[in-house]
Order: sequence, then structure tokens, then C-alpha cells
Amino acid sequence: MITDDTQPFRRGWFDRVEDLFAGLAQWALIVLLALVIFQIVARYALSEPVGEVVTVTETYLMPAIVFFTIAALQRNDGHVRVDLLYVNLRGRARQIADLLILVLSAFFWSVVVYASAGETLFSFRMGYEVSKNFPVPLGSAIGLVPVGGTLILIRLVLQAAATARALGRPVPTDRTEP
Repeated sequence: MITDDTQPFRRGWFDRVEDLFAGLAQWALIVLLALVIFQIVARYALSEPVGEVVTVTETYLMPAIVFFTIAALQRNDGHVRVDLLYVNLRGRARQIADLLILVLSAFFWSVVVYASAGETLFSFRMGYEVSKNFPVPLGSAIGLVPVGGTLILIRLVLQAAATARALGRPVPTDRTEP
């Protein structure tokens, strides 16, 4: 979507924040794999499966893996794109399509952040717990969504601003031969 010369704050503070959260997601994946191996050993070798492994995995680790990596993935243009129309766009039309996609995506993520932050606060206020066997506040798990959502929202806004600035510059296909 956005070329390296138009990316804002390349290797700046926000890139480091995204990389930190992506690193946390990598550790979450390692812990998830270790817990799965532990669960298999406990179930088949000891005949004593640990129920909290599934709870921790689905409540904390999997959401962290998804929501903590999404902004870094956007920065590196790693998302899957449906190219049916996009590949046929050139020059200014592609820039406008990029800007429209970024703005609509930012709007979507602002709704996700707002709704999930409200749900997180509600869960803390009500004193909900993950489960009776795992008495940890549920809001701590739900809170992963607005944190990761805020990261992708900031990334989308930065990219939309860079794309909007790029609209003012000439595009190679817009240049006319003298």
C-alpha cells in the first residue's frame, strides 16, 4: 500500500512499540506451545489433564497473538488483500483507493476500540472473573483487544496521513511528456 519513502516515523518510537507488542505475541505463542505440550503429557502420561491450560490459552494467549501483532503486520504490508480491482489501479486512483481503505479501516478499528474498552471497564466494574477455577478479573483478558486495537488504529491513521500527503505529490503515471 504505502512505499517506504511515504511511511511516517520509519524506525521511530511507534515502530518500537509495535515491535515490543509483536515480541510479546511471539512469547505468547511460545508459552502456548509449551502449555499444549504440558497438557498432552499431563493427559496421556499422567492421566491428569489441567483444565486451566485451555482457559489461559483461549482467554489470554490467543487474543494476544492476534491483537498484538496486527499493527506490525499492517506496517509491513503483510495483510491479505483481495486484488481483483486493486491490481488494475494505477497512479492517483491507487493512492485514492489506499486512502479510502485506510480511513474506512481506521473507522472500523475506532469502533472496535471504543466498544471493547467499554466492555473491559464494565467487566472490571462488575467484578467478573475468567472462571471459578481461574479467579482472575475477566477485564484483564478483554483489555487485550482495545490495546491491540489502539495500536492498529494509530498505525492506520499514520498511514492515512502519509497517503494524504502523497496525494499532493506527482505520481509517475500522472506526469505528461513535454
